[in-house]
Amino acid sequence: MKTALYRKYRPATFGEVIGQDVIVTTLTNQIERGAVSHAYLFTGSRGTGKTSCAKIFARAINCVSPVHGSPCGKCEVCKALSSPSNLDVVEMDAASNNGVDKIRDLRESVGYMPASGRYKVYIIDEVHMLSGSAFNALLKTLEEPPAHVVFVLCTTEVHKLPATILSRCMRFDFKLVSTDKLFALIKDIFEKEGAKADDKALMHIAGLGEGSVRDTLSIGDRCLNASDNLTYELALEITGTGSNEETADLMDAVVCSDVGRIISEVETLAGAGKSVSQISRDLTVYARDLMILMTAGGERLTATKETLARMADISSRTSVPFLVSFIRTLGGADAELRYSTSPRIVLESALLSLCSSVAAAPAVAPRSAIRPKPVVTAAKEEKQTISERPVVMTGDEPDDRTLGLLGYLRSKLRKSGNLRLFGEYSALPDNKVRLIGNKFVVFVGSDSYLTFAEPENMRAAQEALDDMGAGYVLRVEKLSDNGASVLEQILEAVKGLEVEVVDGRGKRIK
Repeated sequence: MKTALYRKYRPATFGEVIGQDVIVTTLTNQIERGAVSHAYLFTGSRGTGKTSCAKIFARAINCVSPVHGSPCGKCEVCKALSSPSNLDVVEMDAASNNGVDKIRDLRESVGYMPASGRYKVYIIDEVHMLSGSAFNALLKTLEEPPAHVVFVLCTTEVHKLPATILSRCMRFDFKLVSTDKLFALIKDIFEKEGAKADDKALMHIAGLGEGSVRDTLSIGDRCLNASDNLTYELALEITGTGSNEETADLMDAVVCSDVGRIISEVETLAGAGKSVSQISRDLTVYARDLMILMTAGGERLTATKETLARMADISSRTSVPFLVSFIRTLGGADAELRYSTSPRIVLESALLSLCSSVAAAPAVAPRSAIRPKPVVTAAKEEKQTISERPVVMTGDEPDDRTLGLLGYLRSKLRKSGNLRLFGEYSALPDNKVRLIGNKFVVFVGSDSYLTFAEPENMRAAQEALDDMGAGYVLRVEKLSDNGASVLEQILEAVKGLEVEVVDGRGKRIK
């Protein structure tokens, strides 16, 4: 019988555990110093290494000569503990053994000394599944176990544990593993298995793992069984997911409120055998990535330059509030998708309802009518100086896209360390910014004008805008004490007179 990849490549030492560096360091330090606690709680998402670390820890504290805090695997104790018949490491699945009788049996067995090692280790998996009476029965033993007993409790739902249990354990929170580390792991395993695979296909598998090592290896196992020469297209077909380009096309259609293209894109994806639920999940993840790009920058995303460029193009025509609404709408439709006899209609209806919310905002032309905005890399003097031709602050309130860009700018300035300038932008009223073409115009009073217009501050703010890659140019316009711009004051002064107002190029304004 073939062994599943997640079992075949289960870590045997702490050095093989990925993505949990702080936890591994803490545990190995305790082992090397001989400062082992009596009870541990390992909590975190599924497939992040909780049970694997518990097993490694159980062998390491019993090992005669541990290597850097990990079991040597060569001594008599390590060999004895590797046998399924050993009595010193007791694994208990609380999901199927959650009654008080099982815990009473456990309490009786803790009095027996270990057969080969120094400690008798009890690993209770999915401990949150224990009944209330079982927790009460465990409590006293967990608080004051014999000196030769160590408990390791593992759970994915720590909030279900009683506070009395939590207070008696040393807690370790296992985090999701980054896509880069999952990619490196699955690539190494494919090489060890003698299989070939495109990096793009392996990155797709790592992304589908969503931070879980076990899920990643399970998906990789399915792909490996299908072919020993895995291409990106084959990986999409095996996993039943859409490509990033197809997801981007569908998202773009929603942002542009292009109803015909939405129906066509959904039909194309569904016709290729993609599940409607997976299409919805792909869209949700893409919307989340767009929000990260708009608020924290592309350095937090694992994507190619081409993908980031496409995302920047789409993000320039939407806003963070709309993306939040997008994610909530699809999240609300998720349960309906599971049980509906026509899930495709449910998804299409949800996407079309989002189009109506776009229509309520300033109109967005179809993508075919929009030319991508160029990334500005030159003409720094235009970006870092105040235009001699002032612009008018039209409209009473900025649109959602402008406010989203302002929020992104504030976030970037704070994270870059420009705290003083960040404070200025935080104090700036939201209704004093406008997006006019590719110009992000800030209207400030005379008391703040010198701060915003100071060349170094202009440079810092412009660099933050450049990170979006959409070619936005910062402009600062001065308002008079009564809140009007210089141009508005001029226009007000000549109202009723037979005069003509022109800009610096001779273009007629009034």
